[in-house]
Amino acid sequence: MDTLVVLTNLSPAAERARRYAAQLAGPLGARVVLLHVYQPPVVPAESGLAVGDVMYYDRQQVTETLQGIAADMLVPTTAEVVDGAFGDALEAAVARYQPLLLVLGLSSAERYFDALLTNRALPLLRHSPYPALLVPETAALLPPRRVVVGIDGEPFVVTAAAGGILQELLGTWQAAPTLVYTSTPESSRSRNEVLRNVQRSGLLPLEAEIDFSQPLAETPEEGVLSTASAREANLLVLLARRRSFLGQLFHRSVTARVLRRAALPVLLLPVAEPVAATATPATTLTDAAAKAPGAGLAIDAAS
Repeated sequence: MDTLVVLTNLSPAAERARRYAAQLAGPLGARVVLLHVYQPPVVPAESGLAVGDVMYYDRQQVTETLQGIAADMLVPTTAEVVDGAFGDALEAAVARYQPLLLVLGLSSAERYFDALLTNRALPLLRHSPYPALLVPETAALLPPRRVVVGIDGEPFVVTAAAGGILQELLGTWQAAPTLVYTSTPESSRSRNEVLRNVQRSGLLPLEAEIDFSQPLAETPEEGVLSTASAREANLLVLLARRRSFLGQLFHRSVTARVLRRAALPVLLLPVAEPVAATATPATTLTDAAAKAPGAGLAIDAAS
């Protein structure tokens, strides 16, 4: 059975992520693992102060709380509390479960955002080849039937895990994808060039049909978010290039800027740079050749 691993710290954002994961798990025929990496806070428990946006719980409290939540879930669910550094614990969990998705809540608190990206999302993407689903705590819990896909226009190669979950999500909910490439004052590529790079990437089947949008905007994130709003999208898919998550580049990235403003779940798909020029398939994606039940929102995290 496929597994969705939900990283939880018992915060409101984590609760939202858990509920969204449960909604996806049923139709996907997947089980849910509620994973908590326990790290004793620096602030003494008796002070009654919150750590980040979460009140202090000791390890036993966390375990009992998560076990109770798991027992009430309508899909097969287990709870696991592990100790140690977050990156190491995540890497071990990924090796054990080989999840279909890693799911993480995204707090709306400005002060918490950078800490979450640095201490949670960044190690998650560095240590795992698996797609990550970030769920804002204010996101509507709607099935992913309208998917917006942001593309930076550069060549890329989709990993097997990333391509698999995207196709499964789109197929399960018969999602109607919109592929978005934003033309900005600094960067503008032709529609044919963008679609050729998508075709070669393996993101979509050759026979896929998609709705292609090429808005004009000052920044890539403005074009993507405005298109998502216009299409009433309920899932945003971003392509996560490895180079985007090195050092401080992540914090200046398009991905980070989108996440700061997104009000809907964002799926980050790990992609690689093409190793060498690959043979071009005989078929060419055109306006009509892009309607497959699949689409992912691709955005380069580079600034």
